[in-house]
Amino acid sequence: MTDAFSAIRELLARYAFALDAHDTATALTLFTEDAEFTVYGRTFAGRGGIGRMFQEAPRGLHLLGATSIAPRGDSATAQSQVLFVNASTQQQRLAHYEDELVHRDGTWLIRRRRCRFVTSGGLSDSPEVVSL
Repeated sequence: MTDAFSAIRELLARYAFALDAHDTATALTLFTEDAEFTVYGRTFAGRGGIGRMFQEAPRGLHLLGATSIAPRGDSATAQSQVLFVNASTQQQRLAHYEDELVHRDGTWLIRRRRCRFVTSGGLSDSPEVVSL
């Protein structure tokens, strides 16, 4: 494993920990200024749009599963399995992140993230919710 793999894994972990702590400010520093985040079939643009989406999102725990990373110089792609557990309802959502990452000024950042949900019919913009 190269330094890029380690740094990208750390980026993905920091994202999950920041969201779980409801630390929107820290989570947003992990994105480029012009980042895009697509979830539930909607795209949120820039740190401002992404930040508003984070503020409205339910609190919970983001558990990262298997991650595949493909660095290419100063860019990379990553795919990650995610299990989200809603803190209020304990409902689970199985998800899949597809990321485009960039290396700027010595730091890896998320340029684009697409979140799709694992359903009985395959990956979908809408989740199937499972209770514990």
